[in-house]
Amino acid sequence: MASRTVFVSASLFCLPVLALCFILCLPLVILLTANLYICAWATYLYQHRTETTSWMDLLRHLPYFPTTVIRMNAAVLQLFITWIQHLPTLLIYLKWRYWTIGARFDRIIRRNVVYSKTDPKHCLLDVYYPDTLHATSQTPIIIFIHDGATTSLPNHRTYYTLFANTLRELGYIVAVPDFQHERQIKLAIKWAYRHACERQLDPDMIYVLGHGTGAHQAAHLVLSDVLKKAKCYTPSGTDSDTSSNSSDKHDPSAVSPSTTMTSNNNSNNNMGHSSLSPSHSSHSMDDHLHDFLPQVEGLLLFAGIYDREGASENNPLQLIKENRHLFETSRDLIDFFPRILFIHGEKDSIMSVEESIAMYSILGDVLPPDQREEVDVRMRLYKKLNHIQCITALMPSLSSYDRMNKLLSRDIKEFIDPPIQQE
Repeated sequence: MASRTVFVSASLFCLPVLALCFILCLPLVILLTANLYICAWATYLYQHRTETTSWMDLLRHLPYFPTTVIRMNAAVLQLFITWIQHLPTLLIYLKWRYWTIGARFDRIIRRNVVYSKTDPKHCLLDVYYPDTLHATSQTPIIIFIHDGATTSLPNHRTYYTLFANTLRELGYIVAVPDFQHERQIKLAIKWAYRHACERQLDPDMIYVLGHGTGAHQAAHLVLSDVLKKAKCYTPSGTDSDTSSNSSDKHDPSAVSPSTTMTSNNNSNNNMGHSSLSPSHSSHSMDDHLHDFLPQVEGLLLFAGIYDREGASENNPLQLIKENRHLFETSRDLIDFFPRILFIHGEKDSIMSVEESIAMYSILGDVLPPDQREEVDVRMRLYKKLNHIQCITALMPSLSSYDRMNKLLSRDIKEFIDPPIQQE
């Protein structure tokens, strides 16, 4: 009886206190809710500002569901935290931009270059030129495809300025495009071919460097293109005498119109396929999805994923397995095949190092033993390297370079600039 009396007394005391707390907190709850909605709506309007000319259309589609609003605010908070984490990088950039480079900036870097006229607002890239560009016409062009889905690194080309500058200082032209899908990566590679021709550089010295999902996209895009070229030249899947007697890469994307039409059905002449060469085709042909890529000399794949679970399409590992017979029978495939360098850190908790090992192993498995020496496929594993450090290690720090910088730079140089063999 006494305990019941105590419970009733406590309830009578607590209820007014709880009611008072609710009344006092209600303005704060309303203010917080209003701020969450304002932040979500402002984010929505900013992201969709170019999709319509009428603001009323945007206002009608503003997010109202609490779960959507909370999710959008969480994304904004994550972005804010990311930028806070990368404030040291901003300080390093400012030091490099205004103290180290200074007036040379506009001479070595071109911002916002349009690489496809089909979408000039989004198809933009930055180009970095080495100081020794005019010393040789053999300067390689590296197209960097960043990881836009699995890391805390910002998904914008400007962030990778210091990374691209490190490659520039190694003696390469570096192009860093903004992209949203694989088709735009293909257009960026075609731009690199045209750019090399315009500057009288070697258009065969094109390399694609991908990191994370960027490595996945680069590998799938280039390897699928190589397989299509091989099927185009050897539709029966058998080795031809003419191809086995030639060691040169007879790339269908660089064949003259007359030569191409000799080997193809004459009916294609009236279907817009009279030339597969980027240097001979019009802008509309350059941007056409079904054109071949220019010959890519090499792939540099940093911490990539190549066997995505549940994804039968755009799967480089599965692509190789399904076309095993071409590796065994087509000499053209070996001619078209790019050189490949896999780089992965054993401390990578985002992309397992087993991904690169599996990709490297399957390539060694499908290549015939007598032709393995003709295909340059390398793998470098680093014990103390994680996923993000594949990129940040090649950026300068406030005081000096990351200790992995020298090792990564050495492997990149050895891959792109193989030592000249003495006769």
